[in-house]
Amino acid sequence: MQESPVGSDYARTRDIVAVALVIVLLAAALVSLLVQAWPPATPPGATTAPGHTLDWFGWRTHVSRDKAMFLVVLAAGALGSCVHVSRSLYWYVGNRSLRRSWLMMYLMLPFAGALLGLIVYLVLRGGLVTGAGGADDVNPYGIAAIAALVGLFSRETAEKLRAVFATLLAPAQQGRDQAMGPQVRGVDPADAAPGESVRITGVGLASATAVRFGSAEAPVTDVTDTGLTTTVPADAATGRPVVRTPGGSATSPAPFTVRR
Repeated sequence: MQESPVGSDYARTRDIVAVALVIVLLAAALVSLLVQAWPPATPPGATTAPGHTLDWFGWRTHVSRDKAMFLVVLAAGALGSCVHVSRSLYWYVGNRSLRRSWLMMYLMLPFAGALLGLIVYLVLRGGLVTGAGGADDVNPYGIAAIAALVGLFSRETAEKLRAVFATLLAPAQQGRDQAMGPQVRGVDPADAAPGESVRITGVGLASATAVRFGSAEAPVTDVTDTGLTTTVPADAATGRPVVRTPGGSATSPAPFTVRR
């Protein structure tokens, strides 16, 4: 199968500079958000931690400790991904092997790291904190560290979550978008003499290599995904023709009669 040429060229200098600048500015903005959103400590004698005012690049609002924890997790997860992107970017640029197809991944990975960090935070809060507990029971340093590591190792985290929940949940049934094996649905005509052509229809037949009539095989022509043409071989036998493909064989649902 021919590979798509989209993004196969090496990244140009201006592309590299633009992506690096975006990552640096994004990392600086995330550090600022992390500092601004960091929840204050609970005052002595108080039962709950107070909220505080967030002032981030003109965005000024009052946030509770719960909302502040969400912002901390998002910022830390994205920061972890920024570290991963930075290391990968300078490695590929240094080895002069950066392809343009990777640039989109570099731009999207911080957002994926932020969301993945938020998901892990929700899982931890749901499992480690009781329903009566709140954000006061959570150590922001520990949660921020976990979110940053999740963003830094986002692929490993996603694979671990998939493995854990695959044992808890039933596997998904194959849908219409799953690859189907070859199928034969009809042979036209239903009887023919050796040397005559027949048309076999079905699905998934684009890679068919031969048709077997009993113990005899015949080559195929005019092959498409939904059909092919073949010639009945001299030593063909009456029965159900079998279409051979690299992905498996498909047998006709109805018998085919060889006329003598």
